[in-house]
This record gives sequence, structure tokens and C-alpha cells, in this order.
Amino acid sequence: LTGFEEAIRTLRNTILLSSFDRRIRSLMVTSATPGEGKSTVSVHLATAHAQQNHKTLLIDCDLRRPSLDRKLGMTPEVGLSTTLLNGLDWRSSVLPVPGVDNLLVLLAGPVSRLAADMIGNALPRILQEAALEYDLVVLDTPPALGFPEPLQMAATVDAVVLIALAGQTNRKALASVVSTLKRLRANVACVVLNEVTDRKS
Repeated sequence: LTGFEEAIRTLRNTILLSSFDRRIRSLMVTSATPGEGKSTVSVHLATAHAQQNHKTLLIDCDLRRPSLDRKLGMTPEVGLSTTLLNGLDWRSSVLPVPGVDNLLVLLAGPVSRLAADMIGNALPRILQEAALEYDLVVLDTPPALGFPEPLQMAATVDAVVLIALAGQTNRKALASVVSTLKRLRANVACVVLNEVTDRKS
């Protein structure tokens, strides 16, 4: 295992095995601003969970700037945006992730601001239905500052993981996101510091 994979496993165990009031079935990964590594962490976290024989669903909820299709090397014509815009069942756009047993993905689909506006209302039902079929649903969402959707999503999921980039993330921006999430009574499971090296103490 690389240091990164080891860290991801530790993160998975910390979040899912902590003594929260209830078992975590849905988890969203976000950051204060773009480019802090939330999509990379989402993919690895979902993969680590699936590799332990748990049926896992990864959803790209960033309908403005999706990136999971590139990260997974997949190019589907459909996704979350098409299901929202056309009133389709979300299950019809779920695909298996090549090379990873037990991991399925609902990609974002074509970029759509209108679909992004619809996601807040649709997500509670999707998560409720997915909880009957999957052990865990991991949402990769837009950055929390500047977009309304992540805050709507945070109120719906069981736990939120915030990604910060070592030596880059603005502390005030991060503190502002944490206080906003607490005000919404979202369960902030942890803040993850990405790209930590020995030189960055």
C-alpha cells in the first residue's frame, strides 16, 4: 500500500467506525474552494469501501464542473443531469466502475445549470432509495463556497468530509464553511488535510 492508500483506509475507518448516533449510509466530500482534491479523495474513499466487500455507490453531484468521468476513464452519454432533467429513474444511469468490484457510479452527465438547481430537491429521495441497495453512498459535490447545492446536500447526508490542501487552503474560508455547516446542523465528520509532506509541518 502507498502512503496515500493507507491514509485513505484510515480515513474510511475513522469516519465509518466512529461512534456516531447512527450508522453512516451517505457521505459527501467537499472543500471550501476548487482544486483541493475532493474528487480524488471521493474516488479513493469509495474504492476503499468497495474493496471491503461493501456495495458502494459514488455520485458525481458537481453538475457544473464534473470530473469523475475523467478520473475513472469513462465517457457515458447519460448521468445525474439527464435523469433530473428528463424525470428518469436515477438507477438507469448507474454504471459499474471497471476493475473495482462492488463499486458503481452515477456520473454527472452533460453539464447543466438547470439540473444543478434541481439536485437539492431530488437528492433526499435518491439517497433514501439508494440506502436500500447500497452500504454506502459517496457524493462528490461542488466546493461549498459560492454554490448553493453543497449546503442543500449537507443537510441531507449523514456526514460531511471537508478537504483542505496543505499550505494552500485559506483558514478563514475553511472556518466559514465549517460554521455554515454547523449552523445547518450538518454532521461534519472531519477535515482532511491533503498533500501533507514532511516539509509542511
